[in-house]
Amino acid sequence: MMAWFSRNSPCGRFRNETIAKPLQTMPRKKSSLKQTEFNMRKITLLFIITLLTFSCSSDDDNGTEQNTTDPIVAKWQFGKVVYLYNDGTENTIQPDMCDLQSNYNFIANNTIELTSYIEDNNGGCEFEITNFEYFNWTKIENGKYRITVKNVGEAEEVDIENVTFEGNEMIWKDPEGGFDGTEFYPVHNYFTKIN
Repeated sequence: MMAWFSRNSPCGRFRNETIAKPLQTMPRKKSSLKQTEFNMRKITLLFIITLLTFSCSSDDDNGTEQNTTDPIVAKWQFGKVVYLYNDGTENTIQPDMCDLQSNYNFIANNTIELTSYIEDNNGGCEFEITNFEYFNWTKIENGKYRITVKNVGEAEEVDIENVTFEGNEMIWKDPEGGFDGTEFYPVHNYFTKIN
């Protein structure tokens, strides 16, 4: 019988002075060791896959929900502009041939691409060169968007737009979009979805 005490311990003196021998383990078979290593690799790989799945899915859910379901994500052709004067009258400006070639493309990655045409000296339209460092959109809440634009060498401009969607139309309703020299008045900009 073997006791697991040291020779100098008090228990060792009462147990036939048996000296503890180190615990001997049985040698494992090579196939058993390889199987254990293989199982550990599978567990580690499963853990990494699970970790990546959960960490990526939360980011994807947030971005996808906002962008792919947001009605602003589309290409929008310029349309009419309606000035609503404080005296109750209004003035509607229909788009010209250059406006009808121009559009905003709101992309799911929160950027905006502008294609703009202006009248040239011959009565036609020419492409207007824009020099943006960035042109972005962010949904603040339903019906409200932040539009941020920065031209090279200029200060950043931020506008908060009140937006409604009616069928294939988008309407930006700016309560103080116009100024008649004494007071501000509302302006509504209309856009038509072209894709």
